[in-house]
Amino acid sequence: MTPLAKMKRALPEGQDIPEPILNRMGFLLNRAAYKLRETMERALAPHGLTGKDLGILLFIREKGALPQQEIGKCMHVDRTTMVDIIDDLEKRGLVERKSHPTDRRAHAIYLTARGKEILPQALHLGKAAERKFLSLLPARDRKEIFRILKHLVLSHHLHEANKE
Repeated sequence: MTPLAKMKRALPEGQDIPEPILNRMGFLLNRAAYKLRETMERALAPHGLTGKDLGILLFIREKGALPQQEIGKCMHVDRTTMVDIIDDLEKRGLVERKSHPTDRRAHAIYLTARGKEILPQALHLGKAAERKFLSLLPARDRKEIFRILKHLVLSHHLHEANKE
């Protein structure tokens, strides 16, 4: 019996997932993302952050100050949600809106001193959450899943960029 078949048999009565559903890539990716999001939210709770918040703070640190529309586009966050996230991060003193250095009509989002201070701690917690989530896999499989997902994401990102 395969390890996956053993796991399926070990599930409590009524908790089994029908095979046709387990054979759907969308279901698997969505369920894995949901469980990772749960793990991440618990880890980041001491800072009141979500995984999306952490990603946006990290994006600003890496790319520099940008208008929130550009951040949202790159992070695949819709305009309304992006406004809410930036408003929340600004209320907590982690980011601030300032005049854009080259576009007088736009505001750029900057990390505050508090945002810069909290980011390494939050990033450490986020990485630990990812390790915990992936700890059920052998090291070889963890590396492979990262490689495959990076390839998939970058390939689609490149495809979308070439359509514009």
